[in-house]
Amino acid sequence: MINKPLIITYLILAIGVSASSAAIIRMPNLSKNTDSVALENSYVRVMLNSTVENTSDKKLFGTRVVVALNQLNVRSGKINKTLSRGEIAVFQPGESCQVSGGEYFEVAFKKNHPPVKGPDEWLEPVKNTIVYEDDEFRVFEEKLAPGDTRELHSHAQRVVVRLNEVQLTDPRNKPNGSPGGGIQVPNTVKFAEPVVHVVKNLSTDTPLFNIVIEFKVPVNNQK
Repeated sequence: MINKPLIITYLILAIGVSASSAAIIRMPNLSKNTDSVALENSYVRVMLNSTVENTSDKKLFGTRVVVALNQLNVRSGKINKTLSRGEIAVFQPGESCQVSGGEYFEVAFKKNHPPVKGPDEWLEPVKNTIVYEDDEFRVFEEKLAPGDTRELHSHAQRVVVRLNEVQLTDPRNKPNGSPGGGIQVPNTVKFAEPVVHVVKNLSTDTPLFNIVIEFKVPVNNQK
C-alpha cells in the first residue's frame, strides 16, 4: 500500500493494462485540442486537455489527477516530469501545475460532494496495481490479460479512463458476451456506480488497460 505523500506534489509513473462499467461520456478526437469538460457530476469534473485552474470556479475543487493519453510534460514548482500514456500525476488542493505537449484528462474532485456510495459487500479486486492512495481515493491500473477472468469483486463509485480496446463480459450471465456489448472504447472516460461483479476479458490478444480513480469506501460500508 502506498502511504499518503508528505510533499505537495505526488507524481507517479504508472503503465498498466483495463476493465469497467457505466456509460461512455465522450470519445475525444486526439487530433484536435478540444480543451473542454468531458464529464461532470456532483462528485467530479473531468477536463479534456485543460485544467480547472483555468476556470472561474476553481475554488470548488480539491485534489486533481492528470491521466496522460499520450506523452506530455507536467510541471509544478521545481518538479518537471514527462508522462507517457497511462501515467498519472496527482496535485493537492490549491497546488498550481502546468501541463503541455500532449493529450490528457484531468479529474478534479469537488470539495463538497455528496457522501460516497459503496457496494453492498466489499470483496477486494485482484490483479490490479495501486499507484496512488490517500484518505479520499485511490488510483489503480485495472489489468486483465487476454482471456483472463477477475473473480467476484467490488467497486465503489469511481472514474474510469479506458486506454485499450477490448470486450468485457460477466461470464455468469453472458459467457461469450453480446454483439457490441461491453466494448471498452480507448480514450474515453466514465463515472461508474458501485457494483459487485465478475469480469472476463474476451479479447484473445489485447490486455485490459484502464486507469481507475476510485473513492474510498467508508469502513462501515465494507462487510
